[in-house]
Amino acid sequence: MKYLKKIYYMFVSTIKSLIITKNIKPLRIRNNVCFDLSKSCKFNINGTLVFGDIRYKNTGKKIILRMDDNSKIIVNGSFNFFYGCDIVLFKNATLTLGNSFINSDAKIRCHKSITIGDDCAISHDFTIMDSNAHYLDGDNKTKPVVIKDHVWIGTRVTILSGVTVGDGAVIAAGSIVTKDVPAHSLVGGNPAKVLKENVEWKA
Repeated sequence: MKYLKKIYYMFVSTIKSLIITKNIKPLRIRNNVCFDLSKSCKFNINGTLVFGDIRYKNTGKKIILRMDDNSKIIVNGSFNFFYGCDIVLFKNATLTLGNSFINSDAKIRCHKSITIGDDCAISHDFTIMDSNAHYLDGDNKTKPVVIKDHVWIGTRVTILSGVTVGDGAVIAAGSIVTKDVPAHSLVGGNPAKVLKENVEWKA
């Protein structure tokens, strides 16, 4: 038991050394989380980052967070990851998070830059990636992804590299987004296309 407590406090101390913040409790872990953190990665938290905001006992689902060398998570507000999320930041990548949440079983692959704004509601089984990872004809298409404010993203949506989602947009369930989404539009399909303009939504 003493050994386990020692390991726990060493782990907590390591996490604290990576956090830049003025908040008393910037990082809240409410569920099983598997960390794989480089010593040179950083959390810059102006608010709160929560892992496992909604949890179920004995599901066996963990949140996975891997951060490679010099990667960074920036939080402005309170951001929540629900159970089962799988997040990887590659070398020198930056993940910027606003006052929003991502539901269960989401996957994030950040090679360079992914930004999620404020008041976004992102459903389960969501995938976002800013790179193809592998090269095709000499190009892996690594380009920043930006989700602006007040965006509603349905279940099983995939957003690919280089996409900007405008303010107030809605992305229908099952869509694969390969191009920019205009503000206040409803898009859907594979690939996603504009289905309706001038939409408004609220929780």
